[in-house]
Amino acid sequence: MIGRDAELRKLKSALTECASNKARTVVIEGPVGCGKSELLEALAATASAAGAVVLRAAALRSESSLPLGVMRQLADSPALPADAARRLHTLLDEDQATVDARAADHTAPARTARMQKVCAAVHDIVRTRLVMIGVDDLQHVDATSLQYLLYIAGRSRSTQLMMVFTEALYYRQRDPAYRTELLRQPNFQRIRLNCLDRADVAEMLAGHAHPAPDGSTVDDFYAVTGGNPLLMRALQEDYATVSVPGTHVELLEPMAGETFAHAVLTCLDRSGPMAAKVADGLAVLGEAASVDSLGRLCDLPRLSVAQGVRALRAAGVIDDCRFRHPTARAGVLDAMDPVYRRELHQRAAALLYADGAPASRIAPHLQAARHVAEPWGVPVLRDAAEEVLADDRDRLAVEYLRLAHRFCADAQARAEIRIRTAVVMRRNNPVGAEKIADELLCALRAGELPRSQYGPLADLFVGHRRIGEAGEVLAALRAASVGTADAAGRVGTAAAPAVALIVESFLPWADGRVRGRQRTAGGAPTARPAGTDPDAAYSVAWSAYLGADREGTAAEAEELLQRSVLTDSTLEPIRVAITSLMFAGRTEKARYWCELLLKETVRRDASGWYAQFAGLRAAAALFQGNPEDALSYTRAGLSRLAERKGSVLSGGLVALQVMAQTMTGDYEAGARKLNQPAPESLFGSAYGLLYLRARGLYNLATNRLSVALDDFLTVGRMARGWGLDQPAWMPWRGDAAEVLIQLGDRTEAERLINEQLSKVKDGDSRARGVSLRLLAATADPHERLPLLTRAVSQLQHAGDRYELARALCELGETHKRLGDAAQATTASRRAWQLARECGAQPLCDRMRLEHDEEPWEDRGAERAAVDTRDAKLSDSEKRVAVLAACGYTNRDISSRLYITVSTVEQHLTRVYRKLKIGGRQQLPIDLQFEVSEIV
Repeated sequence: MIGRDAELRKLKSALTECASNKARTVVIEGPVGCGKSELLEALAATASAAGAVVLRAAALRSESSLPLGVMRQLADSPALPADAARRLHTLLDEDQATVDARAADHTAPARTARMQKVCAAVHDIVRTRLVMIGVDDLQHVDATSLQYLLYIAGRSRSTQLMMVFTEALYYRQRDPAYRTELLRQPNFQRIRLNCLDRADVAEMLAGHAHPAPDGSTVDDFYAVTGGNPLLMRALQEDYATVSVPGTHVELLEPMAGETFAHAVLTCLDRSGPMAAKVADGLAVLGEAASVDSLGRLCDLPRLSVAQGVRALRAAGVIDDCRFRHPTARAGVLDAMDPVYRRELHQRAAALLYADGAPASRIAPHLQAARHVAEPWGVPVLRDAAEEVLADDRDRLAVEYLRLAHRFCADAQARAEIRIRTAVVMRRNNPVGAEKIADELLCALRAGELPRSQYGPLADLFVGHRRIGEAGEVLAALRAASVGTADAAGRVGTAAAPAVALIVESFLPWADGRVRGRQRTAGGAPTARPAGTDPDAAYSVAWSAYLGADREGTAAEAEELLQRSVLTDSTLEPIRVAITSLMFAGRTEKARYWCELLLKETVRRDASGWYAQFAGLRAAAALFQGNPEDALSYTRAGLSRLAERKGSVLSGGLVALQVMAQTMTGDYEAGARKLNQPAPESLFGSAYGLLYLRARGLYNLATNRLSVALDDFLTVGRMARGWGLDQPAWMPWRGDAAEVLIQLGDRTEAERLINEQLSKVKDGDSRARGVSLRLLAATADPHERLPLLTRAVSQLQHAGDRYELARALCELGETHKRLGDAAQATTASRRAWQLARECGAQPLCDRMRLEHDEEPWEDRGAERAAVDTRDAKLSDSEKRVAVLAACGYTNRDISSRLYITVSTVEQHLTRVYRKLKIGGRQQLPIDLQFEVSEIV
């Protein structure tokens, strides 16, 4: 009875007056669940304790058409004297018999006569004792019983009779004329109950937690329930008990669940049919609900809607025209008849469309209806997909697009929708996107794909790096453009070089020309105009991507990255830009942008995009000779792919992982990866080239030379056929040459390396350095030194510690063969330190075999302690120190820097003093990466 003290006092006062022959008729009205029945029970207990005869009845909606049902409940009350009970039952049976038999005396005068007898029977009791008649839910009392009760109330003014009824507020199921009859009674009293206020809610909660709940908890419970005691009790049953660390205290935290949802439905059911209809409309319309829209949706008069809203608001179920808690709305939707619910959603969609609502507010109703009947439905769903994508709700966008595709009748629009679905799915489901691409390719082969969609389909395969399929689509596009069957055959090979863009898609820059098709604001590709040359539309000047102007390309790439926001339409240009930075020797910049974009994809929950940038980040790590980082990022990328089977992206990540495992000597792990079946589509993609190269490097490392050579030569054939034959990306000639050197075929190895060097662009120091190291292996010992010296210089500039370690290792071995022990030790020590840093165990093992001891181990700590940050070396001193750290002799340094040997010695003396070291052998290895270029 929390918060009901004043009302209970009024009832007890009325009961006291009744004992003085002043009859009272009281109606306790209020929202459902607010304690009307509890208040009536409390009064009945008080009356019974005072010796009154208490007659109780509860009207039920299911029995509202049962004549005399409530009167019979009163006659069956245990407190009623036996003779009075028999008399009342006899009178009620007579009345029932006349009704059932439709007897002649079933008339108003006859009924009045019987009501007089019943009233007299009640008066016989109240002459000597106080009588209380309590009836719950007056709105459900059957019509006949209501007539009896009103008759008794009107003729018992000076008696000891108290009649108390409870009634749900705003129910209004029947003609409310009976209320007028009650109001005419001079002894009539109305008591209004409302929901509990905040203080009452706090008191109610205090009994369920210790210590008493704080203000925030009270506010939360009040906000969810509106102070309705029924909802409060239900929410308390669903509550979560939160233990305070270090104490035995438990606090309440509102957790609306099944019990709360059931209580809400109980409130709606007992608030009347109008309130229930309005609640259905509110649940369907959600944020779009208003009195006007509810009337149009539910086909109800405005007055009826307003009444229903008042009932729900009074019960604390809604606030304004919104459910107070999502669980309440969800419970109402779940309880609705499915067919009726879908019908309401269809009507809601039409209503919102007519009002000009945004597509993203209309689409949920079409989705819930699972049907699109109107011609505007499909365009609305497509627009809604683009709108929700702005909030990174890509999974919802895919659902809208799938529904649009299901109910779209136009072939071209269906293809457009399907392609757009695949593009969006790349954010989180790359495998699903590939399946759609395959589905559309089958349609193209069957002649069922509109020609206008050939270009967008090629784009789709471009995004997945599936070169073979993209080439097939381009050939079909060219054949369709020229209109001859044999043209397809001629273009089949001619189109392949045009697909060179698939290495990293098409460039959005280069000479101000647009690479790729224009796109709509939503990111969907527009149709290519009829007659457009597909080669021209897709062509990418390879020289612009990996050509001579590396610096210009890198600058443009970074500019694009700085001004681009990651979207479906900018994904490819961004990936191109990052790879361009890597190929231009800006690996550190590429790494920075990869890490920035990885954080962005995590924030936006785009796991498919994450996997793609994780692959780029792993590639950057390999370019820097850091296999441990590569392993970390490939594992992270693979973990984000919900489905890996059949994914070419997964194959690319596995390839990078195997490369890193081969570098670190974890051959068992690499074998496990390679023994897993790879999808056939992988070998028609750029990722497939990467996979074959990784497998070849593994086979080379495990001494399976003939198998490795076959892998590398296969890569070469595919790369040449697809126009991807560039050492910066796929140095297959150098890989094959390394196998041939071990097989003893130095002549063929030398030919391949020289061919590779001829294709290396200016500024590609990494590819040039690796090629020079391999070329040295084909030369006589006395010719190797200058080649390896140049290789070390190029690789030092490139920043690839692993390849630099290999070159230094071979430089040390060459110095040793030529009898220069000091230079051999210097180069070998630096190679060892780099190999250890990279985790390149096979290279460390090789050096152990070449030397009887490891003279570099004890000096590693001493060298690691050298800090060059505060040494303040001049640029000239840095250049000399870097070359010395790389193993160059004083004479070599003199020659390269165009200074005298004496000047070199003077610079080194100052360097040793500033670094506080004893000589050349203690030069820190980090010096090799402190300058961007060695002149």
